[in-house]
Amino acid sequence: MTQKLSLVRVADAADRPEVLRLIVQGHEESGVFPIDLNCLNWWLTRILQPELLSPLDVDPRGVIGVIGNPERLEGLAFLVIGRLWYSAERHLEEFLVYVDPLCRHSNHSKALIEWMKEQSRLTGLRLLTGIFSLQPRTEAKVRLYERYLPKAGAFFCFNPLTQSSSAAAMMH
Repeated sequence: MTQKLSLVRVADAADRPEVLRLIVQGHEESGVFPIDLNCLNWWLTRILQPELLSPLDVDPRGVIGVIGNPERLEGLAFLVIGRLWYSAERHLEEFLVYVDPLCRHSNHSKALIEWMKEQSRLTGLRLLTGIFSLQPRTEAKVRLYERYLPKAGAFFCFNPLTQSSSAAAMMH
């Protein structure tokens, strides 16, 4: 018997508090760089309340898919329209896929991946997604993605401030 996928819907302004909660929770779990709430609020306004943007605003647009009701979201996928530095071709860029730890026994992760793929199909834009984290759970998430998406590389992160080097010593 095939398990039915969780329903993913497009988030709106009513979802903002829960979207923010899940993003912060996801960052606490696997964020690599410090979180900037002003920056995060700028993005959330753009995505959840596009009607507040000027028609002359040419900054990025996007969409957040969520699972659950506005009072208690269980997972989200955050997508924006991006462009690589060397190309004029646009793509869908995933900022975050996150499922609340209390809901990880579900099929939410698979549903969010499938929702992202559907957004790619609907827009005709390639989907650029991956896992950028230094946490032990990273390998499990990589294996999940490998089951549903074609692999196109890997991420690596060198932090000079955590390495023994003369440059790091000079910065302190």
